[in-house]
Amino acid sequence: MSRVEEVLMMVKHVPPFPKVAQRVMELLEDSNTTAAQLAEVIQFDSAITANVLKICNAAYFGLPRKVSSLDEGLVVLGHDTLKDIIITSCSAKFYKGNVGAGYELGEGELWKHSVACGIMAKQLIKFFKGVDSSSAFTAALLHDIAKRFMSTFIADEYDAVVGMVAKEHCSFVEAEQKVIGIDHAKLGGMILEKWEFPDVMKKAVENHHDPDALDQGGLTALVALANALVVSMGIGGGVDGLATPIHGEVLARFNISEIDIQFLMADLLEEMAKAEELFNM
Repeated sequence: MSRVEEVLMMVKHVPPFPKVAQRVMELLEDSNTTAAQLAEVIQFDSAITANVLKICNAAYFGLPRKVSSLDEGLVVLGHDTLKDIIITSCSAKFYKGNVGAGYELGEGELWKHSVACGIMAKQLIKFFKGVDSSSAFTAALLHDIAKRFMSTFIADEYDAVVGMVAKEHCSFVEAEQKVIGIDHAKLGGMILEKWEFPDVMKKAVENHHDPDALDQGGLTALVALANALVVSMGIGGGVDGLATPIHGEVLARFNISEIDIQFLMADLLEEMAKAEELFNM
C-alpha cells in the first residue's frame, strides 16, 4: 500500500464531528432560535454543555456575571458568539497531545495556532464583504486539522520532505504532495467533507496554501491571509513556515494597508493574552 493510500484509508477512520454540535449550529443560523430550542438539543450531550459553559465564563469574554446555563449564554453572548464557542469546544479534542510533532510543533502549538487563526479571521472580516463571520472563524480554526492526522506520516518521511524543500526550493506543502501524494490542505478539505461542513469552508481549507489563494477572494482569501499573518508572527508555523506570501498589491484589493496589518497583529497579541484559558481546554 502506498503512502497516499495509507493516508486516504486513515481518513475513513477519522472520528465524526459531534452531530449535536452540527445541529446546534444549524439552529443558530436562524436568529429566531430560542434558548429553549437550543437547550432541547444540546442537553443530551453533557460534555458539550460543560465545555460551552466553561468557555462562556473564560476571562476572554469578560462577562459581568457567571453564566450557569445555556439559556443565559445565548442571551448574554448572542447567536454568533455562542456558535463560535460550540465549534471551539468540539474542535479542541482533536488537538489533544503532541499532535503536530511531525511538523516540529510542540504540544499545544497546533491548537494555539488554530485558535489564533480563528481570532485573526474574525478581525479580518470587516475587509471581506459578504463573508459570514462564523464561517470565517470555523474555517480558520479548522484549516490545519489534517496536520493532526498527517503528523505521523510527515515524521516518517521527514528527511525526504525537508530534503526536497532544500533541493528544489519548493514550499513544504508542495514537498508533502510530491513525497506522500497528498498535502495537509487537500486532506483537510476531505475531512471537512466527511464532517459535512459547507462546501465554501471545505474549499477555503483545501486551498489555503494555493499560490493564488488571495486572488480567489471570499472565504478562501480570508483564511489564507489569517494563516499567513499568524505564521508571520511566529505563532505555530512549525517546519512548513510561511507558504502564502503577503503581496501589497493583493491586499490593496481588499483595502488593507500596511498600517491595518500592524494594528491587526497588535490586536491579535492582545486577544491571545486574554484567550489563554482557551489554549488549555
